[in-house]
Amino acid sequence: MKDRSKILFGLVMLLMVVGIIGFSYAIFTTKVEKKGALNIVAGTLSCPIQIEGIEGNQIELVNQTEKEVEVTIRNDSQVPIHSTITYLKNDNVEVLASSSNDEKINKESLSVGETRTYTIKLINKETTTQTVTLNGKCGLSNKTLAIADTEEEITGNYERVEPNAPKLVTGMIPVIYDEEKASWVKADTTKKWYNYDKQEWANAVTIGLDEDGVGTKKRESYQTAEAGTKIPIDDINTMWVWIPRYEYKYTNLGEQYAGGTAEQPGEIIINFLDGINDTPSNENYKVHPAFTFGEDELTGIWYGKFEPSNQEKKFNEGEANSSSLTPIIKPNTTSWRYVQPVNMFYAAFNMKSSENASTYGFSSDGSIDTHMHKNSEWGAVAYLSQSKYGKYGNDMYEEDDKEVYINNCSSYITGIAGDTIDAEESADTCNTNTYETLAGQKASTTGNITGVYDMSGGANEYVMGALEDESTGKPTITASGFTNDTNENTKLPDAKYYDLYTNIPSATACGGGVCYGHALSETSGWYGDYRNFVNSGNHWLLRNRYYSLSSNAGVFAYVCSFGPAAIFNSFRIVLAPMK
Repeated sequence: MKDRSKILFGLVMLLMVVGIIGFSYAIFTTKVEKKGALNIVAGTLSCPIQIEGIEGNQIELVNQTEKEVEVTIRNDSQVPIHSTITYLKNDNVEVLASSSNDEKINKESLSVGETRTYTIKLINKETTTQTVTLNGKCGLSNKTLAIADTEEEITGNYERVEPNAPKLVTGMIPVIYDEEKASWVKADTTKKWYNYDKQEWANAVTIGLDEDGVGTKKRESYQTAEAGTKIPIDDINTMWVWIPRYEYKYTNLGEQYAGGTAEQPGEIIINFLDGINDTPSNENYKVHPAFTFGEDELTGIWYGKFEPSNQEKKFNEGEANSSSLTPIIKPNTTSWRYVQPVNMFYAAFNMKSSENASTYGFSSDGSIDTHMHKNSEWGAVAYLSQSKYGKYGNDMYEEDDKEVYINNCSSYITGIAGDTIDAEESADTCNTNTYETLAGQKASTTGNITGVYDMSGGANEYVMGALEDESTGKPTITASGFTNDTNENTKLPDAKYYDLYTNIPSATACGGGVCYGHALSETSGWYGDYRNFVNSGNHWLLRNRYYSLSSNAGVFAYVCSFGPAAIFNSFRIVLAPMK
């Protein structure tokens, strides 16, 4: 890995309760060995709160009552800050707000002098009087820190931004891989069970129905089991990897940048974002578009760990082209191919339906969305892999080996790695370089077992991304199987489910400009990966390139098609927590 300059920040936190309640940070000074920074004099950071009608910061609730209070938080500092309203946890009181997370009511940026007001509902679940204590907490925002750009001293404060915690939805069980047990085991969520700084991404699984195809005793036994309980692959029916919300520095991308080249690119600089913060650090950063889902902003997405298979084991031409088959996502299965985009989409979309949710333990109440991945969602995983949080940042790999290895299994088995980055097709590796082996982990986006597999080689993966039909303003249908009518099984879905490309050159494909975050023109030709964008004859986009295309395959590769079912085309599934 190329030498990187390092930033060392010190942090001293001082709690102050003066008049109206708030937290302050004392000034600290540290030398920053980084090019490009501005000397920041922050003074004392202060973000006091005021609770309407309440003196002080304690709210009393008599037995079994509800109360709504308005809490205002203000930035009294001289620089932009992160603000958080916190409360001391009381298991007898339920705290409801527009965005709650553990003991935090909100977390977002406040400009100098800005105030925000939140309505918070408190519910006393007991027959005795309960007390809730609210406070304000603040630290320097990404926007403030991003000003740093020359070799200067910084006087200020820094609250490190952790990746958003995984949102475990109904039916999901958090897991880690236990080397000694050679098995996935239930994670202990009272401790840190993932570490993106060490390229250890959060994983979760769902459990299938009992052998009778109806019962849920097996699933319930794992849900109530102790941390460390083994969960055999045979009992798992889907596996997911958490991709937290982030911004990326788009000004360091291109065919040549930061000392790298297209053939040997360097690091994509990424900052994780708090909650649904949608304000980039500065003009050099963009919040990745994969975390905007229609009108909803997401704290992260669950990405299918492998290319999907189907429970019915229908893999032949004709029989596989159906949305009524049951998706599964796990290693050492045959990738689901011979299917049109319309059936890919509705097979994924219907996983959350009232008819199918019980297969996975999901709720069908609208708290989740399952869908075929968009190109921008592929891009979110690809960029994270090429950052210090992905395989690029994994110290186990150097130089060329930082690229994700190809899945060169000639039988389309999921989770396999070739013996080299761009190995030729093989039948042997289907059995030897499986996902849990050290050889197999080279094909993961982290270079270890916690990442996403099959992003180089395996099968081509259709994405929900297509060239615009100017007559409808929607994707051009061609052989995809979608229709422009109202048929519930074939109609084009709402616009939030697809990326629409309005121009044929990839450099101007999004409204005449760059498709930021889509891993198209920004990363064109990286690692020598193949590139062939949608055109007037081939309107649908695919990622990856399949197992036999060696150096043409890769995380940054893309190709186009007119949309038919084919032996070498598969897809991927995304789960978005909505509440």
